[in-house]
Amino acid sequence: MNAVIKGSRLQVSMGPFDFDSEKATEALLYVASRVRDSDMYTTLKVLYIADKCHLHRYGRFIFGDTHHALPYGPVPQGAYDIVKAVAGRSNAAAYVEALRSIRVQGNTLTALREPNEEVFSNSDIECLEEAIHHYGSLSFEELKALTHDEAFLATRRGGEIAVDAIAALAEHPVTLIQHLNDPHPDEE
Repeated sequence: MNAVIKGSRLQVSMGPFDFDSEKATEALLYVASRVRDSDMYTTLKVLYIADKCHLHRYGRFIFGDTHHALPYGPVPQGAYDIVKAVAGRSNAAAYVEALRSIRVQGNTLTALREPNEEVFSNSDIECLEEAIHHYGSLSFEELKALTHDEAFLATRRGGEIAVDAIAALAEHPVTLIQHLNDPHPDEE
């Protein structure tokens, strides 16, 4: 793991992607301001579904997060760390903008401002919108059943879900996994 703070942005290299805390904060705001019940569970599950969609279609996660298999399903860990920091359950020093932008009371997540959509690509917005539209109004039990997919089930509780395991759920998993293992095959 390699962590660097650039301005107000925490970037952590873990696995094939770099976690971008600013983009994660904006994604939390984006989902929380658009789902019916903006609780932590729904918001984090919608982000997992959007990330899975984006990985399957475009070969990367939206904000470079890692996903962990927690008791109630997969969670984008960096986004969850931001939520915990805003809720006062962990050190918030790296998440100054999140502290100004999100409020957590109990399990409710409230966006205090509109998200900065300029940090997102068109494909990011596409997958976020699709996840919100199809899954943002599901109940806790429905989201739990949906996100307890094969990648989650193959991971020990508390462990990091392998990107390859999430990629294996794609329509064309072999091609995607090859891309993840060698994103620039013609460069030598």
